Amino acid sequence: MIKIVTDSTAALPKEYVEKYDVTVVPLKVAFGDEVYRDGVDITPEIFFKKVKESTVFPKTSQPSVEEFYQAYQNIFEKHPDTEAIISIHISAKLSGTVGSANAARELHPQKDKIFVVDSKLTELALGVVVIELAKAIEKGAKVDDLINLAEKLYLNSNTKFTVDTLEYLYRGGRIGAAQAWMGSILQIKPILELREGAIEPVERVRTKQKLRARIIELIKEYAGKDPVKIAVAYSDNYEEVLEISQEVKNTLNITDFYMGFFSCTILSHLGPGSWGIIAFKEV
Repeated sequence: MIKIVTDSTAALPKEYVEKYDVTVVPLKVAFGDEVYRDGVDITPEIFFKKVKESTVFPKTSQPSVEEFYQAYQNIFEKHPDTEAIISIHISAKLSGTVGSANAARELHPQKDKIFVVDSKLTELALGVVVIELAKAIEKGAKVDDLINLAEKLYLNSNTKFTVDTLEYLYRGGRIGAAQAWMGSILQIKPILELREGAIEPVERVRTKQKLRARIIELIKEYAGKDPVKIAVAYSDNYEEVLEISQEVKNTLNITDFYMGFFSCTILSHLGPGSWGIIAFKEV
Protein backbone atom coordinates (compact mmCIF):
# COMPACT_ATOMS: atom_id res chain seq x y z
CA MET A 1 0.00 0.00 0.00
CA ILE A 2 1.26 3.46 -0.97
CA LYS A 3 -0.31 6.53 0.67
CA ILE A 4 -0.21 10.17 -0.40
CA VAL A 5 0.39 13.23 1.76
CA THR A 6 -0.03 16.72 0.32
CA ASP A 7 -0.71 20.19 1.67
CA SER A 8 -3.70 22.51 1.68
CA THR A 9 -2.50 24.55 -1.30
CA ALA A 10 -3.51 21.60 -3.51
CA ALA A 11 -7.08 22.85 -2.97
CA LEU A 12 -8.35 19.30 -3.37
CA PRO A 13 -12.13 19.01 -3.34
CA LYS A 14 -13.33 16.95 -0.37
CA GLU A 15 -14.61 14.12 -2.56
CA TYR A 16 -11.12 13.41 -3.89
CA VAL A 17 -9.53 13.58 -0.44
CA GLU A 18 -12.02 10.97 0.78
CA LYS A 19 -12.02 8.81 -2.35
CA TYR A 20 -8.24 8.41 -2.39
CA ASP A 21 -7.67 8.72 1.39
CA VAL A 22 -5.21 11.59 0.91
CA THR A 23 -3.68 13.17 4.00
CA VAL A 24 -3.75 16.98 3.72
CA VAL A 25 -1.43 18.96 6.01
CA PRO A 26 -2.69 22.57 6.28
CA LEU A 27 -0.60 25.68 5.89
CA LYS A 28 -1.56 28.61 8.11
CA VAL A 29 -3.08 32.00 7.37
CA ALA A 30 -2.74 34.82 9.90
CA PHE A 31 -4.56 38.12 10.26
CA GLY A 32 -2.44 39.79 12.89
CA ASP A 33 -2.54 37.55 15.98
CA GLU A 34 -5.40 35.44 14.61
CA VAL A 35 -3.98 32.27 13.05
CA TYR A 36 -6.09 29.81 11.03
CA ARG A 37 -5.37 26.40 9.52
CA ASP A 38 -6.04 26.62 5.79
CA GLY A 39 -9.08 24.56 4.85
CA VAL A 40 -9.75 23.64 8.49
CA ASP A 41 -10.47 26.84 10.42
CA ILE A 42 -10.80 29.14 7.42
CA THR A 43 -12.50 28.80 4.05
CA PRO A 44 -12.35 31.18 1.06
CA GLU A 45 -15.72 32.66 2.08
CA ILE A 46 -14.43 33.42 5.59
CA PHE A 47 -11.14 34.64 4.12
CA PHE A 48 -12.80 37.32 1.97
CA LYS A 49 -14.93 38.44 4.91
CA LYS A 50 -11.74 38.82 6.98
CA VAL A 51 -10.01 40.74 4.17
CA LYS A 52 -12.86 43.28 4.12
CA GLU A 53 -12.98 43.63 7.90
CA SER A 54 -9.28 43.52 8.79
CA THR A 55 -6.84 46.40 8.68
CA VAL A 56 -3.86 44.07 8.19
CA PHE A 57 -2.77 42.04 5.17
CA PRO A 58 -2.92 38.27 5.64
CA LYS A 59 0.34 36.40 6.15
CA THR A 60 1.02 32.70 5.62
CA SER A 61 3.32 30.09 7.10
CA GLN A 62 4.24 26.51 6.28
CA PRO A 63 3.25 23.50 8.41
CA SER A 64 5.65 22.69 11.23
CA VAL A 65 8.05 19.75 11.22
CA GLU A 66 5.99 18.25 14.07
CA GLU A 67 2.79 18.42 12.03
CA PHE A 68 4.37 16.51 9.17
CA TYR A 69 5.92 13.98 11.55
CA GLN A 70 2.51 13.34 13.11
CA ALA A 71 0.88 13.02 9.70
CA TYR A 72 3.40 10.34 8.69
CA GLN A 73 3.09 8.59 12.05
CA ASN A 74 -0.71 8.52 11.84
CA ILE A 75 -0.53 6.78 8.46
CA PHE A 76 1.90 4.12 9.68
CA GLU A 77 -0.22 3.48 12.78
CA LYS A 78 -3.52 3.36 10.88
CA HIS A 79 -2.10 1.34 7.97
CA PRO A 80 0.71 -0.91 9.28
CA ASP A 81 1.06 -2.45 5.80
CA THR A 82 2.08 0.90 4.25
CA GLU A 83 4.99 0.29 1.89
CA ALA A 84 5.65 3.95 1.17
CA ILE A 85 4.39 7.50 1.60
CA ILE A 86 4.61 9.95 -1.29
CA SER A 87 4.64 13.41 0.32
CA ILE A 88 4.15 15.89 -2.54
CA HIS A 89 3.92 19.63 -1.99
CA ILE A 90 3.82 23.23 -3.16
CA SER A 91 6.89 24.43 -5.04
CA ALA A 92 9.89 24.99 -2.79
CA LYS A 93 10.35 28.39 -4.47
CA LEU A 94 6.97 29.51 -3.12
CA SER A 95 6.99 28.00 0.37
CA GLY A 96 9.17 26.27 2.95
CA THR A 97 6.66 23.39 3.12
CA VAL A 98 8.96 20.91 1.35
CA GLY A 99 11.69 21.79 3.85
CA SER A 100 9.40 21.00 6.80
CA ALA A 101 8.36 17.71 5.19
CA ASN A 102 11.98 16.72 4.60
CA ALA A 103 12.96 17.60 8.17
CA ALA A 104 10.09 15.47 9.52
CA ARG A 105 11.12 12.59 7.27
CA GLU A 106 14.69 12.71 8.60
CA LEU A 107 13.40 12.40 12.16
CA HIS A 108 11.04 9.51 11.45
CA PRO A 109 12.17 5.92 12.25
CA GLN A 110 10.62 4.77 8.96
CA LYS A 111 12.17 7.53 6.89
CA ASP A 112 13.24 5.08 4.18
CA LYS A 113 9.54 4.63 3.36
CA ILE A 114 8.86 8.37 3.06
CA PHE A 115 9.53 10.13 -0.25
CA VAL A 116 9.22 13.93 -0.30
CA VAL A 117 8.55 15.46 -3.72
CA ASP A 118 8.70 19.11 -4.77
CA SER A 119 5.87 19.32 -7.31
CA LYS A 120 7.18 22.70 -8.60
CA LEU A 121 3.47 23.54 -8.74
CA THR A 122 0.71 24.65 -6.41
CA GLU A 123 -3.06 25.02 -6.23
CA LEU A 124 -5.26 22.90 -8.50
CA ALA A 125 -2.16 22.14 -10.58
CA LEU A 126 -0.80 20.28 -7.53
CA GLY A 127 -4.28 18.91 -6.91
CA VAL A 128 -4.45 17.36 -10.39
CA VAL A 129 -1.02 15.77 -9.86
CA VAL A 130 -2.22 14.24 -6.57
CA ILE A 131 -5.31 12.83 -8.28
CA GLU A 132 -3.21 11.36 -11.10
CA LEU A 133 -0.80 9.77 -8.60
CA ALA A 134 -3.75 8.28 -6.70
CA LYS A 135 -5.14 6.80 -9.93
CA ALA A 136 -1.71 5.36 -10.75
CA ILE A 137 -1.48 3.76 -7.30
CA GLU A 138 -4.83 2.07 -7.91
CA LYS A 139 -3.33 0.60 -11.09
CA GLY A 140 -0.35 -0.79 -9.21
CA ALA A 141 2.31 1.88 -9.79
CA LYS A 142 5.45 1.68 -7.65
CA VAL A 143 7.31 4.51 -5.93
CA ASP A 144 9.73 5.18 -8.80
CA ASP A 145 6.82 5.20 -11.25
CA LEU A 146 4.99 7.77 -9.13
CA ILE A 147 7.99 10.08 -8.72
CA ASN A 148 8.60 9.93 -12.48
CA LEU A 149 4.91 10.58 -13.16
CA ALA A 150 4.93 13.69 -10.94
CA GLU A 151 7.92 15.05 -12.87
CA LYS A 152 6.30 14.29 -16.24
CA LEU A 153 3.09 16.01 -15.20
CA TYR A 154 5.03 19.11 -14.16
CA LEU A 155 7.00 19.15 -17.42
CA ASN A 156 3.78 18.83 -19.41
CA SER A 157 1.89 21.55 -17.55
CA ASN A 158 1.20 25.19 -18.32
CA THR A 159 -0.23 27.63 -15.76
CA LYS A 160 -1.48 31.10 -16.58
CA PHE A 161 -3.19 33.34 -14.04
CA THR A 162 -3.99 36.93 -13.22
CA VAL A 163 -4.57 39.19 -10.24
CA ASP A 164 -6.55 42.40 -9.78
CA THR A 165 -3.59 44.01 -8.05
CA LEU A 166 0.08 43.07 -7.63
CA GLU A 167 -0.03 44.42 -4.06
CA TYR A 168 -0.71 41.04 -2.44
CA LEU A 169 2.16 39.34 -4.30
CA TYR A 170 4.44 42.25 -3.42
CA ARG A 171 3.61 42.23 0.29
CA GLY A 172 3.94 38.46 0.43
CA GLY A 173 7.36 38.50 -1.23
CA ARG A 174 6.26 36.26 -4.11
CA ILE A 175 6.23 38.83 -6.87
CA GLY A 176 9.56 37.89 -8.48
CA ALA A 177 10.36 39.65 -11.76
CA ALA A 178 6.82 41.08 -11.93
CA GLN A 179 8.00 43.67 -9.38
CA ALA A 180 9.08 45.75 -12.39
CA TRP A 181 5.37 46.33 -13.03
CA MET A 182 4.72 47.81 -9.59
CA GLY A 183 3.92 51.50 -9.50
CA SER A 184 2.97 51.68 -13.16
CA ILE A 185 0.67 54.60 -13.93
CA LEU A 186 -1.13 52.41 -16.42
CA GLN A 187 -4.18 50.43 -15.38
CA ILE A 188 -2.54 47.20 -16.46
CA LYS A 189 -3.94 43.70 -16.19
CA PRO A 190 -1.02 41.33 -15.59
CA ILE A 191 -0.71 37.82 -16.98
CA LEU A 192 1.53 35.66 -14.81
CA GLU A 193 2.69 32.06 -14.90
CA LEU A 194 4.45 29.40 -12.87
CA ARG A 195 7.87 28.88 -14.43
CA GLU A 196 10.44 26.55 -12.89
CA GLY A 197 8.34 26.62 -9.73
CA ALA A 198 8.33 30.42 -9.38
CA ILE A 199 5.86 33.16 -10.29
CA GLU A 200 7.01 35.02 -13.40
CA PRO A 201 5.48 37.78 -15.53
CA VAL A 202 4.24 36.97 -19.04
CA GLU A 203 2.70 40.14 -20.43
CA ARG A 204 0.34 43.01 -19.69
CA VAL A 205 -2.96 43.95 -21.30
CA ARG A 206 -5.20 46.98 -20.79
CA THR A 207 -8.73 45.62 -20.25
CA LYS A 208 -10.43 42.68 -18.55
CA GLN A 209 -11.90 41.49 -21.86
CA LYS A 210 -8.49 41.44 -23.53
CA LEU A 211 -7.06 39.74 -20.46
CA ARG A 212 -9.63 36.96 -20.58
CA ALA A 213 -9.18 36.42 -24.31
CA ARG A 214 -5.39 36.50 -24.12
CA ILE A 215 -5.08 33.95 -21.29
CA ILE A 216 -7.38 31.56 -23.16
CA GLU A 217 -5.36 32.18 -26.33
CA LEU A 218 -2.08 31.39 -24.55
CA ILE A 219 -3.49 28.15 -23.12
CA LYS A 220 -4.84 27.25 -26.57
CA GLU A 221 -1.43 27.92 -28.13
CA TYR A 222 0.13 25.56 -25.60
CA ALA A 223 -2.45 22.79 -25.96
CA GLY A 224 -3.11 22.94 -29.69
CA LYS A 225 -5.31 20.01 -30.65
CA ASP A 226 -3.72 17.68 -28.12
CA PRO A 227 -5.91 16.11 -25.42
CA VAL A 228 -5.47 18.01 -22.17
CA LYS A 229 -6.58 18.00 -18.57
CA ILE A 230 -7.78 21.45 -17.51
CA ALA A 231 -8.14 22.98 -14.07
CA VAL A 232 -9.62 26.43 -13.51
CA ALA A 233 -9.18 28.24 -10.18
CA TYR A 234 -11.15 31.24 -8.97
CA SER A 235 -11.35 33.59 -6.00
CA ASP A 236 -14.41 35.76 -5.33
CA ASN A 237 -15.46 35.73 -8.99
CA TYR A 238 -17.23 32.40 -9.52
CA GLU A 239 -19.77 33.60 -12.07
CA GLU A 240 -17.16 35.31 -14.23
CA VAL A 241 -14.83 32.31 -14.14
CA LEU A 242 -17.73 29.95 -14.86
CA GLU A 243 -18.18 31.82 -18.16
CA ILE A 244 -14.45 31.57 -18.84
CA SER A 245 -14.59 27.84 -18.12
CA GLN A 246 -17.36 27.34 -20.67
CA GLU A 247 -15.33 29.19 -23.27
CA VAL A 248 -12.32 26.98 -22.50
CA LYS A 249 -14.45 23.84 -22.80
CA ASN A 250 -15.63 24.98 -26.23
CA THR A 251 -12.07 25.67 -27.34
CA LEU A 252 -9.91 22.73 -26.25
CA ASN A 253 -9.80 18.93 -26.51
CA ILE A 254 -10.40 18.26 -22.81
CA THR A 255 -10.18 14.79 -21.23
CA ASP A 256 -10.63 15.86 -17.59
CA PHE A 257 -11.92 19.16 -16.21
CA TYR A 258 -11.62 20.52 -12.68
CA MET A 259 -12.80 23.81 -11.21
CA GLY A 260 -12.40 25.12 -7.69
CA PHE A 261 -11.51 27.90 -5.25
CA PHE A 262 -7.92 28.94 -4.71
CA SER A 263 -6.80 27.86 -1.25
CA CYS A 264 -6.75 30.56 1.44
CA THR A 265 -2.95 30.37 1.52
CA ILE A 266 -2.68 31.25 -2.15
CA LEU A 267 -5.48 33.82 -1.91
CA SER A 268 -3.35 35.57 0.71
CA HIS A 269 -0.76 36.17 -2.02
CA LEU A 270 -3.09 36.78 -4.97
CA GLY A 271 -6.01 38.67 -3.44
CA PRO A 272 -9.60 39.15 -4.65
CA GLY A 273 -10.34 39.05 -8.38
CA SER A 274 -7.64 36.49 -9.16
CA TRP A 275 -8.18 33.47 -11.42
CA GLY A 276 -6.14 31.05 -13.46
CA ILE A 277 -6.09 28.15 -15.92
CA ILE A 278 -3.84 25.10 -15.73
CA ALA A 279 -3.40 22.77 -18.70
CA PHE A 280 -1.76 19.34 -18.62
CA LYS A 281 -0.91 17.56 -21.83
CA GLU A 282 -1.45 13.80 -21.63
CA VAL A 283 1.63 11.90 -20.47
